[in-house]
Amino acid sequence: MPFHVEVTTEIVELRITGALDRLLSLSSGVRIARSEVVDARAATWDEARAEMGWRVGGSYVPGLLATGWYTVKGRKGARQLWAVKRDRSSLLVIDTSLDRPARVVVAVPDAAALARQITGGTGAR
Repeated sequence: MPFHVEVTTEIVELRITGALDRLLSLSSGVRIARSEVVDARAATWDEARAEMGWRVGGSYVPGLLATGWYTVKGRKGARQLWAVKRDRSSLLVIDTSLDRPARVVVAVPDAAALARQITGGTGAR
């Protein structure tokens, strides 16, 4: 899925850049203040999928893609944004103190390194 992740001292921004991908996910991305990031970590598909609730906007094709907005199991009103297409081997999960998005799940080449960059190398913030 074509997207760009930018991490600065103040924000974490995910921009979905492909027109078809924006359409499939019903989102152009999110911008989250670093102060609202609770945790960022690398996860397997099964770990990330365990908290995926009902799809409320976007696309899901088993084994191929999970994009768009989903509920969060056990958190009424909370939403999570998924941007995962084909390669599910390296997923980054960002948990926030917000309800929308409460989580962001994206497929990136090196999720562990990006998680360290987001958390400042300290694990959970």
